[in-house]
Amino acid sequence: MKRLFSILFALMLLMSLGLLTATPVLAAGHIIHVPGDYSTIQAAINAASNGDTIIVAAGSYKENVVINKSLILQGAQAGVDARTRSGAETIINPGAGTGIKISTANRTANSCVVVIDGLTVQNIEHGITTPDPVMAANITVKNVRVLHSNNFSISLTFTLKATVEYCYVEGADVAINAGALDPFPPTVATFRNNEVVNSAFGITGYLKDSLIEGNLIRDFTKAGSGISGTLLNTEVKNNTVTGYVKGAGISFGAHYARPFSQNVTVAGNGFTGNNLGVYVFDTQTTLTGITVNFNNIAGNSRYGVWNEGGQTLDATKNWWGDASGPSGVGPGHGDDISTKVLYSPWLAAEVGTEPMTWGVNPTSSIQDAIDAADPGDTIVVAEGTYQQNLNIDKSLTLKSAGGYEVTTIIGSVSIELHAETAFFGGNDTGFTIDADGGDFAIWLSSDSGSKVTISQNSLTGATAGITTRNNLVNNSTITIKDNKIDKNDYGIYLESVVGVSTVLINRNSLAQNDDYGLYMKNSTITVDATYNWWGDASGPSGNVTDPVTRRIANGTGVAISGNVRFDPWLTAYQYTLTISSTGGGSVIEPGEGTFNYDAGTTVELIAMPDAFFYGFDKWTGDVRNIADVNAPATNITMNGDYSITANFKGFWECFIATAAYGTPTAKEIDILREFRDTVLLPNSLGAKFVSFYYKTSPPVAKFISQHEVLRTVVRVGFVDPIVKILTWTHDSWVARGS
Repeated sequence: MKRLFSILFALMLLMSLGLLTATPVLAAGHIIHVPGDYSTIQAAINAASNGDTIIVAAGSYKENVVINKSLILQGAQAGVDARTRSGAETIINPGAGTGIKISTANRTANSCVVVIDGLTVQNIEHGITTPDPVMAANITVKNVRVLHSNNFSISLTFTLKATVEYCYVEGADVAINAGALDPFPPTVATFRNNEVVNSAFGITGYLKDSLIEGNLIRDFTKAGSGISGTLLNTEVKNNTVTGYVKGAGISFGAHYARPFSQNVTVAGNGFTGNNLGVYVFDTQTTLTGITVNFNNIAGNSRYGVWNEGGQTLDATKNWWGDASGPSGVGPGHGDDISTKVLYSPWLAAEVGTEPMTWGVNPTSSIQDAIDAADPGDTIVVAEGTYQQNLNIDKSLTLKSAGGYEVTTIIGSVSIELHAETAFFGGNDTGFTIDADGGDFAIWLSSDSGSKVTISQNSLTGATAGITTRNNLVNNSTITIKDNKIDKNDYGIYLESVVGVSTVLINRNSLAQNDDYGLYMKNSTITVDATYNWWGDASGPSGNVTDPVTRRIANGTGVAISGNVRFDPWLTAYQYTLTISSTGGGSVIEPGEGTFNYDAGTTVELIAMPDAFFYGFDKWTGDVRNIADVNAPATNITMNGDYSITANFKGFWECFIATAAYGTPTAKEIDILREFRDTVLLPNSLGAKFVSFYYKTSPPVAKFISQHEVLRTVVRVGFVDPIVKILTWTHDSWVARGS
């Protein structure tokens, strides 16, 4: 009784210290050697007392082992990671039945403590099990290999606590399992740093307050699930599940009479190369507290996440295999997702990338991405309308995917920094912020060397488009460039800009603001506001003096206050258009090169292919303001600096021979092209034939390519003979052509 009390006291002490995953402490006992002291493992167990340690030498032991007391069973590889080791093994190989059975039938409930370390169990029905319906106190299996068990490999069902770590399991129906059925309580388990191969169910069970971490579960070709079971208040993190080609990386569903899984955190995992990355069965009617965040879910053949359950699954902040986000219900080209899946914001790079790029679209809040991002991250906002107020309080780059013409925030943005750097907008990546009558579109507060850049945005509908009102900019650098700030009371209202601060306001349109384009109050610095458009070629009004050039602001544009350097200014607000082309044609209107246009100008575009051997394909680059990207004659509206390219392709891409061979790179086609270029094109009759052929062949080629039998007939009966004739006569027609 005293020994039992000592064991229970030690366990309670471990629990109070939070050492639930440490090896259980047994009362000090004797060490028994096999075969030194006893010839079989079972004989040693029968002779042992509670708390003893049995050390089994390397070798093969053909016996079914039953452990019916608290003890430690060590093989020759005790303490050595089973996933990577080599060397002599202690192998339990009975040939049938169960390799090691932990029996608690004749013991007091919750009293048995067992540790198994550093051996191999193989070629059996079950590897290590606890079949008796009396709960053990704590069972640890570590550094163990279980190979080719037909059913259960490591199944610790009847135990209050279980630890399985640094084990290697291969060829099982159920690899690692803990927890019994009602009315028995779930098991508190730690399953970490194991490798499971070719097993239908990798890690499963009825678990609570548990940890599943750092496991590699891979390569099963039939239906199954890497991680499953009933999980309560459990963390599933930093695991890799791959190669379940007809199954799921992780699944949630009803199991027997157990309650639904709830309060499960799935984070830092890789679910890749499976049929389904994450699957929720229709039997899982609730998803209370289940989150799937910060995982790599990519390369799964059917779905990244398929939710047939009764509630929506939080699968935000994951990498889906493409920066554009998930496909299916999602907006991008990554893994498919089903309905009832929250996916935005998402990661635009694999988990662990630093700094991280985030994607977000109108199905969620931009602020969600800001809050989740680490300092230095970038957030790319998909086109759409977002009715929300934002607060940026860390170093961050916030930009749109499509520019301010297609990305609108109805609300305001507050930027509050302390020794940090923020970029808002940028080259063709700005926003329209419609304050909708509010106090400001962008509000700034910064100090201690902070840097803020606001670029290529449209700010409208506010008392002030940009303001520091009621706050302080101290020892900071503020850059405001290439923005359109109009239809506010004040375009820019700067108050209390002090210390060693620099404010650069350049190349903005500050027209159509009712009171002032730029107003300074209670500030000790002079703002550089040169090269801005004030609404008229005569410059700003306000009758203030430029502190450098001494020029008076007596134009008819919007007003400015003192402490503003405004000379020189823009006499028109212009953007640049850079035009180029690929081989096979050129842009004849307005030409190729770089051109300057006033804001809002519509520019005509005409692309012309060379001769009749090329055709126009499409416009690429900054094409969102091109009326028709597929038309050679179209137009672009200048609301920013753009770079575009006219693309051309050869008509022979539709050549009948290409259709017949199924690829334009077939070697037989090379000689046909050579004959065309050497013999046909240099003379007028041949050139007319080629022109006629390229005009009429595309529909014929398309029809041929869609019918396998016809492709074979054309290739064997028509194209191949021509190729052979041209090959035989090659030298003669090449000489004639030269």
